[in-house]
Amino acid sequence: MNKKIQVLDGFCLKCTMGSSESRIKVPICHGACISGRNQAIVSDYKSGVHITSFGTCSKMTPSEPCNPVILTPWLIEDKNYKINGEAVLFTTSILSCACGGIIRVSEKP
Repeated sequence: MNKKIQVLDGFCLKCTMGSSESRIKVPICHGACISGRNQAIVSDYKSGVHITSFGTCSKMTPSEPCNPVILTPWLIEDKNYKINGEAVLFTTSILSCACGGIIRVSEKP
């Protein structure tokens, strides 16, 4: 089980339907940086901005390039930590792709 670590720009992401890892992109500072890296919040979930391709999607037959379809923000268990009123993203958070995959944050930055 993942330890609860605050997610920073560049942390690894893995989708259950993808063939490879990706990295979260936090292009703007929401008001908190750790070791010079922007800290992620629950609204950092937009495909093509924060979340990029996971290689090929195994849900598609035949396999096609992954284009994450993310319609809702990250699901988080702890809403007590906030930056400018938005919940902080932790490694225990998950994100659903409309193509059927579950996206998780890896513990390795």
